[in-house]
Amino acid sequence: MKIFLCSSVELSRFAKRLIDRLEEEGHLVVESFVTSEKSYRRSKNFWVTKAHRLNQYLLYPIKLTATLIYSYFKKEKAIFIVTTNTFFAPLLSTFFNKRVIHLVYDLFPEAMIHSGKWKEGQLRVKFFRGLVGLSLNRSAINIFLGERLKNYVESIHGSIPNSKIIAVGADEAPFRKLESLECCQSIRVLYCGNFGNMHESKTLFDAFHEGTSDSFQFLFHCSGPKRKDLELFQKKHEVELGGRLQVNGGLLNEDWIKVMQSSQIALVTMSEGSQEVVMPSKVYSAMMAGQAILAIAPENSDLVDLINSFNCGWWVAPGDVVGFQECLSTIQSDKNLLLEKRQNAYRVAHKQFGQDYLAKQWGKVFESLQS
Repeated sequence: MKIFLCSSVELSRFAKRLIDRLEEEGHLVVESFVTSEKSYRRSKNFWVTKAHRLNQYLLYPIKLTATLIYSYFKKEKAIFIVTTNTFFAPLLSTFFNKRVIHLVYDLFPEAMIHSGKWKEGQLRVKFFRGLVGLSLNRSAINIFLGERLKNYVESIHGSIPNSKIIAVGADEAPFRKLESLECCQSIRVLYCGNFGNMHESKTLFDAFHEGTSDSFQFLFHCSGPKRKDLELFQKKHEVELGGRLQVNGGLLNEDWIKVMQSSQIALVTMSEGSQEVVMPSKVYSAMMAGQAILAIAPENSDLVDLINSFNCGWWVAPGDVVGFQECLSTIQSDKNLLLEKRQNAYRVAHKQFGQDYLAKQWGKVFESLQS
C-alpha cells in the first residue's frame, strides 16, 4: 500500500529512518512537503518568515489537494499521514480519502493561546477549535505523542475512540554506542532545536544571572523567536558568564551528531501550559545519544512522566530557580549519578523509541486500515 507522509515542513531526522524501516517492511512511502528542514531552521528575518507562512497556509494546501485529487482519480489504495502542520490539512484530506491518519504534533488553537497570541473566548478560537474537532472525528485514526496530550484533547473535544499513542522517537543509527565523557573537564549541557514562545526562558536567565559553576558549559544550537533574547542576555552578561554560555545556529547532520555525542546533558524547557499542547521531540534524540535530561517543565507533563518513569534525568517547575541550581549542584557532586541517568536514557531510547521499534507500531496501524 502507498503511504503519503504529509507536512508543510520537511520532517526531521527521525522521519528518514522511519521511512527506511517502513519501506523495508514492503510499504511505498512518499514524503510530501514544501519547505525543507534546513530552510525552516535557519535564522528568519521578516520576509523569510512571511515566505514560510505563505508556504504553510497557501502553497502546501494547494500541493496537498492536488496530490489527494490525483490519488483519488487514480483509485490508489493509499494512506495519508497528515500532521497538524498545517492545522487544517488533516481535515482537508478527509474529504478526498477515507484512510487519513491525523498526526497530532500540536494542538490548535490552544498553542496560540498558550503562546500568548490569542485569548480564550475569542470568536476565532471557537471557530478554529470547531475545525480541529471535525478533523479528529473525520480522521480514520488520530495519533498522539503522549497520554497526557491525548487526555487534554479529550477534555476539550470529548472521547476520541479512533486514537492511538505513538512517540516521535529518534533515529538510533548514528548512536550505536554510549560515548564515555566522564574524563571531560566540564559538563556540557546542550540545548538543540527551536527556542520558541512555548519554551521557558525566564528561569534560565534568572539562574544564569545568579551564576553557575565553572564545571558547566551551556551550549545552545537553536533558532526561534527567543534566540534573540538569549543572544542579548549573553552579550549583556558576557563578563560574568565567562564563556559558560554559547549561542550558535543550527547544525548540519554530521556536526549535529558530534555535538550530541559530546554532550552529557540535554536541556529541555517548557513554559506553564505548553504541556497541554506539545511534547518536545528533541528529548528522544538526546536520550538516543546518551544524554541525561535536565528539564524545566510543568509536573503534569508527558516529559516529566518520561523522566520519572525511566530515571533518566532531573526536572524542576518553571520559575524554580533554586531547584534548578540544586540540580546543577547534585550533578556536579555525583558523577556516578550522572552516568547512571545517561545509561538509563540510552538504554530505554534504543529499546522503546528507536524507529526500528516504532515502525512495528505504525505497521499495526496500517494493517487496521487495509480493508
